[in-house]
Amino acid sequence: MDGTAASTDDELMRAWAAGDVRAFEQLYGRHKGPLYRFLLRQLRNPATTDEIFQDVWQRVVAARDGWRPDAAFSTWLYRIAHNRVADHWRAASHRP
Repeated sequence: MDGTAASTDDELMRAWAAGDVRAFEQLYGRHKGPLYRFLLRQLRNPATTDEIFQDVWQRVVAARDGWRPDAAFSTWLYRIAHNRVADHWRAASHRP
């Protein structure tokens, strides 16, 4: 993998799963802004957004070895984000 900007997200994810750290850096750079803005729109709290943003990326890191391109990387990434937001609101509704 040469890490060129023309690489698709799926190619970058496969390269990263094979050990190419630059591929992950490119994926992160490509998606960090839009993902953060998505979370901020949903959560409306910068501190909570920061926490869930980090958690989403931790889940991406943890899933690296088992990732399979069943859907586009961005679809998979935003599904993780959506689920974390839902978990947050579900937990918040149970707090006294």
